[in-house]
Amino acid sequence: MPGNEKKTIKLNKDQTISLYKAKENEINGISKRLQEINNLFTEISKAENTLNEIKNVKSSESILMNIGAGVLVECKVNNTKEVKISLPGTIIVSKDIDSVIKDIENRKQELLDIRKKLSDAYNNNVKTLQQISKAIQVMQKQNNKEADSNNVS
Repeated sequence: MPGNEKKTIKLNKDQTISLYKAKENEINGISKRLQEINNLFTEISKAENTLNEIKNVKSSESILMNIGAGVLVECKVNNTKEVKISLPGTIIVSKDIDSVIKDIENRKQELLDIRKKLSDAYNNNVKTLQQISKAIQVMQKQNNKEADSNNVS
């Protein structure tokens, strides 16, 4: 059947090593992107949790706000229905807290989808790298046998 045929490409040792290095670089790049996705997922999950907590705060109740670097500021919450959203270009808009939470849930799902695709690509590349490694070992054994037979003659 057309399309089910396996194609075989023969590579010499240098080409195989180059392919190995390229796959290794690809795996490193995917790994970095996965880490970035995980960091972003953690960040927006924290925002989602905080927004859900703010929804339950009574008006004018004091909360501690983490502004970074271990610094907390005591703040009074005057509005638990709306939050300010920072958009590119230093634009700040007010938005309903529930719609922001919904947006965050959608972004989290998008990140999960991207993470799944990247994880699959990572695993496929690792399998390919293992196959290339085996091919290099076979080549090395063949070279050793040839060298031994040349030394015996």
